[in-house]
Amino acid sequence: MERARDELIRILHERGDSSVAGLAEAMGMSQGSVRRHLDILGADGLIETRQERRPRGRPLTVYSLSEAGEERSSAANYQRLLDHVYPALTDLAADEVSGQPGAAILWRIFESVAERVATEQAPFVRSDELPNRITEVVSAMSEVGVLHDAVDEGDAFRLSNVGCPCRSTALETDAACEADRYSIELLVGAPVEQVATIAGGSACCEYIVRKPADGDAARGSSVPAFGAPAPPSPGRRPGQEPSSRARVELL
Repeated sequence: MERARDELIRILHERGDSSVAGLAEAMGMSQGSVRRHLDILGADGLIETRQERRPRGRPLTVYSLSEAGEERSSAANYQRLLDHVYPALTDLAADEVSGQPGAAILWRIFESVAERVATEQAPFVRSDELPNRITEVVSAMSEVGVLHDAVDEGDAFRLSNVGCPCRSTALETDAACEADRYSIELLVGAPVEQVATIAGGSACCEYIVRKPADGDAARGSSVPAFGAPAPPSPGRRPGQEPSSRARVELL
């Protein structure tokens, strides 16, 4: 029974708002069984409900994870973050921390985390054609809870994630959101703009990858440094000064 509820939490984390019918189909269970599990999750404070009006009939009850539910679903992501933060801390050189404020050191640590994530996922991103590369990046980054879907909007790709991998951390520092954006950017090999974040109050995290005017992007093109300024966008945006590091080139 506990395994079924864990699976419901996973599905809600990946899909966001869902109805009983949708959850039952995804679980391969009856709607009655799903409702019983949802009642238990609700009593534990792990899910929230809202009523969605429809043109006809009764309002539809929609379920989503509460903040506590998001944290539970993100346990593996926090362990992964810790696994990256420790070597990032031990690799800091004395001149990188001497005389630096704590916020600047924190951003440097998250920059290193982003680079480590991109390095780990790079073997799964092989295509030189932008549409295929986007698909590979979404697949690779879904394994670490950063991306869920991508939509071709004609002149750009819109990448999204309905669940925040480390929500409580993202609420404390913009560096966490910037690390996700930067790791995506390193893998895509082209500028990535974050236009919405869950930490900033949006329903999902969204990123825009604009298509070059002359067709497919060349792999290995220069991408902006960690924390580099971007055009103002809805949602939470990093306010950190650009990194002192040189621009990174994806090989």
